[in-house]
Amino acid sequence: MLSIKGKFLAYVDTKRMEWYLDRDLAIMVNDKDFQLTFISKGDKDRGKYYNLALTNNCVICGIEDNLTKHHVIPHQYRKYMPIEYKSKASFDVLCLCLDCHHQYEVFADKLKNELLVKYNIIDNSKQVQKVLKFHKTLNSLHAHKIPQKKTSQMVEFLEEFFNAPIEEVLEVDGYEFESFTELLMKKIKNIEGFVIMWRKHFIEYGKPKFLPQEWYDEMYKVFRI
Repeated sequence: MLSIKGKFLAYVDTKRMEWYLDRDLAIMVNDKDFQLTFISKGDKDRGKYYNLALTNNCVICGIEDNLTKHHVIPHQYRKYMPIEYKSKASFDVLCLCLDCHHQYEVFADKLKNELLVKYNIIDNSKQVQKVLKFHKTLNSLHAHKIPQKKTSQMVEFLEEFFNAPIEEVLEVDGYEFESFTELLMKKIKNIEGFVIMWRKHFIEYGKPKFLPQEWYDEMYKVFRI
């Protein structure tokens, strides 16, 4: 991808190239290169890492088969981050083979649980799903067809969850809950430190042997809008 002035910006996949072309935001220069027809925010030096032609291999073991995308900063957290962090997502998307991905996620899941404990957040996602399901079921037109035993179980669960009689619970048209991840991110004051923590965690526990040095050089840089 080239800037409007013909300056190299980045290596991108065919899908992204076609996105620009379909919207008349770029023109083809040759079989592989295309040039933007507008001045983009990326028309500046973004660092050496973004100028690399990345290879399709696992950054941990180097294998070229059964590759998957790994988000160094888990998507469940990034979606609640400020826009300037969301826009930098490509830096934290790396290739991992299935085996290495599964092995690292064991350590990642442990860290996720440790964060919940550290910030005193309760993962009640399964309970919330049951609340929404039971509330919808008991308010449906076919609620009278549900066996009495099952109805009683749902009523008991909802009354205990809300600490209120079922009549009051069902009077509400619907409920909205903040996810435990959203609650956690509200308590994270240093987003930059949170991002660097996950990058360092991947390096320590993933032990990537095929990450380019330019990635390490770039990883501690502070995001700017």
